[in-house]
Amino acid sequence: MKRNEIEEQNKWDLSTVYQTTQEWKEAFQATKHAFTLFPELEKTMLKSADSLYQTIRQITETGEQVNRVYTYAHLKYSEDTTNPEAKKLMGQAQNLLTAFSEATSFFDTDLLTLKPEQLDAFLNESESLREYEILLRDAFRYQPHTLSKAEEKILASFQKERETASDVYEALTSADLKFGTILNEDGESVELTDTNYTVFLRSSDRLVRKLAFKTLYSAYQNHKNTFAGLYAGQLEAEKVIAKVRNFDSALQMSLFADYVTPEIYNNIIKSISGHLDVLFRYYRLKRKVLGLKEMHIYDIYLPMLPDSQKEYTYPEAVEEVLSAVEIFGTEYAEILRKGYADRWVDVMPNEGKVGGAFSGGCATTNPFILLNFQNTEEDVSTLAHESGHSMHSYFTRNNNPLQYADYTIFVAEVPSTVNELVLAYYRLEHSQSREEKLSILNHLLELYKGTIYRQIMFAEFEKITHELSEQGEILTAELLSEKYYALNEKYFGGEVVLDKEIAMEWMRVPHFYYNFYVYKYAVGLTAASHIVKRIRNHEAGALEDYFAFLKLGTKKNPIDSLKVAGVDMTKTDAFDSAVEMFSQLLDEFEALYDEK
Repeated sequence: MKRNEIEEQNKWDLSTVYQTTQEWKEAFQATKHAFTLFPELEKTMLKSADSLYQTIRQITETGEQVNRVYTYAHLKYSEDTTNPEAKKLMGQAQNLLTAFSEATSFFDTDLLTLKPEQLDAFLNESESLREYEILLRDAFRYQPHTLSKAEEKILASFQKERETASDVYEALTSADLKFGTILNEDGESVELTDTNYTVFLRSSDRLVRKLAFKTLYSAYQNHKNTFAGLYAGQLEAEKVIAKVRNFDSALQMSLFADYVTPEIYNNIIKSISGHLDVLFRYYRLKRKVLGLKEMHIYDIYLPMLPDSQKEYTYPEAVEEVLSAVEIFGTEYAEILRKGYADRWVDVMPNEGKVGGAFSGGCATTNPFILLNFQNTEEDVSTLAHESGHSMHSYFTRNNNPLQYADYTIFVAEVPSTVNELVLAYYRLEHSQSREEKLSILNHLLELYKGTIYRQIMFAEFEKITHELSEQGEILTAELLSEKYYALNEKYFGGEVVLDKEIAMEWMRVPHFYYNFYVYKYAVGLTAASHIVKRIRNHEAGALEDYFAFLKLGTKKNPIDSLKVAGVDMTKTDAFDSAVEMFSQLLDEFEALYDEK
């Protein structure tokens, strides 16, 4: 449908941000004018405690005005990318965001010229400034890793070059790389792409799966030296930047913002890879259910059971999510119900609307959820997931001043995954159908296998390759493939036949250009599992801990934030607990599947 054909009740209400586009334009101009205050603030910023307070307060308040302007433009553009006016607003908002970043770039660099005792004196002198103490202390962590103003300017000028390997990789894989054709289930010749490859791997025709697998990696094999050069270049750049910034390694540099140490990262890998026996049991179960004498690597994405065909209307989806989250108590469910009624959600797909789903908004707006609801069971899970993000945002924004009214990416996926798990367990408890229960259990098993074990295998590959680079090894395609194949041997443990082509899979993973990002997926599901287990077991203080976490904002660092929710990432308990849940799900599936 076109945008104007969608019922108002199924569109988000952006009038709560700005009543009209004209009001947005006035806010845009007022915000832009506020930038004129920064040059004078830069001159006086370090003269006294009060001048530092005035500077940080102005940057915080103006920054939120920028965020509000950007939020409205982004949501207008997302609902219909073909709308010329929305395109214009989005372009202006992006320019404003860039201009704000440039206008305030002096703050961190100038702040870090203070000696620690000078900052202490300022904080002791000004009660107002102490409202920003956590933010200021956090910034000071970077002092040993910050260069002079001139040196920082030189490094900043190379930012685009640091992204070259990633940009070339994206262009190569999305546009230039051609995989040829294969025959589909109907014997028709179709072009193989990196996108439809995943569809073919789920085909019930084993020959189609095998052809897709071998054809795709044949193309990657033909470009292996290019991919090796790009990846080695990415690692070399990060290694140099880490050295220049006085970090011990690229790993330490990448983890620093989240207060994660290399020891914690290594401990996560060690903990999960120490429980591979449960993963091997999953593969044995899958081979049994699929009726395969031996399971090849191109068989592992074939669903154990057909996808559920159950359909939902949007009101039915809303009621199921609200029923599931009642486990958190009436406050959570009532706030979410009111949010749905107040049109936080843009529900239906329409011409020009961006795909997928997200939760948005800023500190001074209510949360917003973009969906493309098409009546499937997966859409209900998506609604639960995005509602988890939005409720996290709601509690964070309503319990913190502007400077702490956000949360980091490190913890962002925890509440959303908590909601997904809570919904899945609610369905399990209320389903009367054996087939439906098996389908839900299968979905959860796939979630744990893919999000924890697979991502940790990727994380271990990053660790190995960065260490090789820092030791001066030349990262050839052959060496990278050898290391990747060895990891597959470790994580599949002889339960799956490892066709030789899997050694080249490292070429397909764009996240390897994000520098130690993938482990966060495993952290998110692990933390969510631990939280859900505590709540479902009615553990004393579990709900109170979870709500304290939701309301925390950035008043604590990411590791300490999770500790508030009862999750200690510096120990193995949470990971042991997640593996235990995976094992219990295997028990439930196997028992139910074997029922006659």
